[in-house]
Amino acid sequence: MLNELFRDGFIVTKLPMDEADRILEVIKGDTFVPDRPGSPDIAFWETDNPSQNQSVPEVYQAFVEALGRSEFTNHIRCHMGNWSRVNVMLQRGKAGDSMEWHHDSYDPMHMVCLAYFGEDGWCPEDGGQLEIGEGDVGEEGFLLDQSAVRVRASISPNHGTLVWMLNTNPRWVHRVTEIQCTKTRYTLIGQFGYRENVLRTRVSEKYGPTWR
Repeated sequence: MLNELFRDGFIVTKLPMDEADRILEVIKGDTFVPDRPGSPDIAFWETDNPSQNQSVPEVYQAFVEALGRSEFTNHIRCHMGNWSRVNVMLQRGKAGDSMEWHHDSYDPMHMVCLAYFGEDGWCPEDGGQLEIGEGDVGEEGFLLDQSAVRVRASISPNHGTLVWMLNTNPRWVHRVTEIQCTKTRYTLIGQFGYRENVLRTRVSEKYGPTWR
């Protein structure tokens, strides 16, 4: 699987079902608030900047930190040490929600893990698919043309699915297709990186305060 991760930039694995069920029960009891129109709702404890999420419930924090110590991150951690930065986010997708192509460049992190909870049996006709693509970027590392992204994979957000993505190449982007069904799509997101790493550029200084 590590060969796939470093060749393709992502791999898909699965949580044990009892672990997925345990986290889902906690998520269902959480409180969500609307984000941007047409985007998934976010947990009430989230901030606009994931690195400033200081009120992450302990159960989520522990779960994500355990993912960060898993076998799929061993190679990176053996070379660069244990993660010194771990961000946690939680989203609830519903009918009509989607996300455009993007790279998680707002707060550069080495690896992202998307953990899906909710229901099984998602199919492309339901929407809510995670699509992973490759696009051309400009000198500042942002996509030149959303419509020209080449789709490399489409992944259904079935209960307990984990998608690991290297976040070191701005050409590797991902999006969520519009949800066309009544299923609920919960995503617990873990981001892993290093405070001292040179990849953490001071983007606001470089591109100005309105760069987002």
